[in-house]
Amino acid sequence: MLCRRTALVTALALGLLAGCASSPDTTGPLPEGRGLVAAAADRLAELRSVRFTLGVSGTVPGMNIRNLEGAASTEGGEFGWASGTADVQDGLERVEYEFLLQGDTLYLTGNEGSRWEEPVPARYAPATVLAPETGLRQLLTSARELETEGREELEEVEAFRVNGAVSREVVSELVPGIQSDVDLKFWVTAEQPRDLVRVWMQIPPRKPNEGAVMLELALTEHNLPVRP
Repeated sequence: MLCRRTALVTALALGLLAGCASSPDTTGPLPEGRGLVAAAADRLAELRSVRFTLGVSGTVPGMNIRNLEGAASTEGGEFGWASGTADVQDGLERVEYEFLLQGDTLYLTGNEGSRWEEPVPARYAPATVLAPETGLRQLLTSARELETEGREELEEVEAFRVNGAVSREVVSELVPGIQSDVDLKFWVTAEQPRDLVRVWMQIPPRKPNEGAVMLELALTEHNLPVRP
């Protein structure tokens, strides 16, 4: 259902854009990848609000989002709060929506002013995805084969890029339709404290004639006020 799929990514409260950035600066010495990701996971345990952009290149079953931008908070009730815009592939049509997740309801407003609402799926609410033991933080704590690839500048923020992998069981809690383990990259700020500022993920094709799907999530304004 369109509303539920929008709620899924809204709850991610985070974002994606185009694929990986250009080749990083590999001059060393570089911090060990496991330590960088562990420090970023510790910071996520304290995350209460964030601005995000989510981009999807390709098709993921059960997820029709092309691009998502907005802000989210774990505060504001049992499920948290989120607001922004969504670019959705609805069959052969691309449609833009404004969304507001507030209380126990997800409100959607279409291009022509049409509005509707539905209950928030608790599994994908901001309060769940940004919780210390689940969601995005679990993605970091469960990642394996971590290796620091180099330094990059993202939106004038210097960050270390860490390559790794995560199991299907873990990533499927955030992204529907995952049938195998995935490769991913984390960008963690070079300065302390180690904030997570980007996640890139490559989802393997489900069939031989399909291409891989790329997802990228960008995070900014960690723990700054996000409500209008």
